[in-house]
Amino acid sequence: MVAAFPKPFDKDSAPIMSLVVVVPFYNEEQNVPAFMDRLAAAAADIGLAGLVVVDDGSSDATVTCVTRRAETFPVPVRLVRLSRNFGHQPAVLAGCEAACALAEECGADFVGVIDGDLQDPPEDFRALLDAAADQDVAYAVRSERHDGALMRHGAPLFYRLLSLGAHFPIPRNAGTFSVIRLPVCRIIVDNADADPYFPGLRAFVGFRQKGVPLERQARAAGTSRVALTGLVRLSVRAFFLYSNLPLQLLFASGAALTLFAGLAGALVTILRLLKLIDPTGVTTIILLQLFSLGVMAFFIGIVAFMVARVRANTSRQRSWVVLEATTLPGGAPKDRT
Repeated sequence: MVAAFPKPFDKDSAPIMSLVVVVPFYNEEQNVPAFMDRLAAAAADIGLAGLVVVDDGSSDATVTCVTRRAETFPVPVRLVRLSRNFGHQPAVLAGCEAACALAEECGADFVGVIDGDLQDPPEDFRALLDAAADQDVAYAVRSERHDGALMRHGAPLFYRLLSLGAHFPIPRNAGTFSVIRLPVCRIIVDNADADPYFPGLRAFVGFRQKGVPLERQARAAGTSRVALTGLVRLSVRAFFLYSNLPLQLLFASGAALTLFAGLAGALVTILRLLKLIDPTGVTTIILLQLFSLGVMAFFIGIVAFMVARVRANTSRQRSWVVLEATTLPGGAPKDRT
């Protein structure tokens, strides 16, 4: 069945577009109060209809902070607690699934996704919603970053490599911060695999999408919960899921190595026939064998990684498990007037 999508809004006659926001938290007790206060202050301007908070197995007082702030929050707050720490990307998709249900109850038009560290200001939802008036997805493009040197230099390189081998356009410097029409958000959740990468999945589903240049701030408090190893895992996951570059490298390297070996063998044969050289030496043979084995092992590892992804996605195992989902006091879903 084909989903029915709303027509683009006429800004002069249409009602204000409403939004259910998804925010994942993992040990962010320092940032929860400031984030929820700023989102509450911007609620009227962005048409906030509900908030979905995903606790990704936090071990600090994150849940307690959310519960306390929810008592005075101006809209319904749905707390989704995962059974353990599944990671940022699965937490985002778990929140999107819950947000679709809450948006139905509230009559909201869009689902918004944002991180809770205030690197993406909640007030910028207004700019995304304005851009989404005639679009299905509006996502933030980081025009300037205030991260560490690793992210400032490594992130652009990652996006450039990812876009080189992707079989569909993946925007550069576009993270999770975005607003998505409700029918499209449902499709994104339904198409999530066992090891998701949200920005790539959002680009994969297509529809009308627009990037909005926005400045990314430094973290409001604390340190990033995603360490260097986590960033590397995320990059590898996205690279192997949405890029054909590894296969292209495999083919090109194999062809180049074969061509080199053939030319070298022909040259050695000619020089020996001309009695210009007398090729001997076990060391040279051993080094060549080790080089060949190393190249084969590297690319066999690439193929093995891809086979592992196929196994993960054919197992039909979800990438998150919900422990409980509750609507906290302070707001109740109401029909939009």
